[in-house]
Amino acid sequence: MTGGRRKGLHLSKLYSFSCIQSSFEKDHSQIGQEGYSRVVYCNEPDKPEALQLNYRGNYVSTTKYTAINFIPKALFEQFRRVANIYFLVVSFVSFSPLAPYSAVSVLVPLLVVMGATMAKEAVEDWSRRKQDIEANNRKVKVYGKDHTFHETRWKNLRVGDLVKVYKDEYFPADLLLLSSSYGDGICYVETMNLDGETNLKIKHALEVTLELRDEGSLKNFRAGHQV
Repeated sequence: MTGGRRKGLHLSKLYSFSCIQSSFEKDHSQIGQEGYSRVVYCNEPDKPEALQLNYRGNYVSTTKYTAINFIPKALFEQFRRVANIYFLVVSFVSFSPLAPYSAVSVLVPLLVVMGATMAKEAVEDWSRRKQDIEANNRKVKVYGKDHTFHETRWKNLRVGDLVKVYKDEYFPADLLLLSSSYGDGICYVETMNLDGETNLKIKHALEVTLELRDEGSLKNFRAGHQV
């Protein structure tokens, strides 16, 4: 009986701990999963209801380290390897007067290998950071409060913004096609960067938004869309 109560108590503590996580983290962990949906206020990113949803921005970061956590995190990654742990233990043992070899003969090769690996990690991470900076600072046309399209950086996009993408341009985010310069509201999308396929995919605009082709027609456009 006592063991069962203790087990139940421990389980209740674990359950309580999992329940105190913020709803924001819970909701965003489900993005992309089956059954997940969220409301997007088109052309109204500053609407109070939209601000309360607290969606994340469009800033992209693929780096593994920062200037602050590089040393501790890189060391942690190095000592996740069994071989490095083994040689570290051997180097500690070699400081004993009973060791048949000197500590330098073990410690120096270990430091050289780890230093070279960490330097390689730093160079690769810096390369990823430069790519992130380039992507985040690309420009795209966004429909503003003055009812005109103006340029802004990708990283400044918000959920619900209306953007205009021209031929041969990259998409700055996941987009919903409202209209196209083609009369039938279609566009051709290349997804080679995603799936390696070179053939163009056909995307169809929503029938109710086909006429939203110029700045004047977008002036009074408002929509709350669940995706």
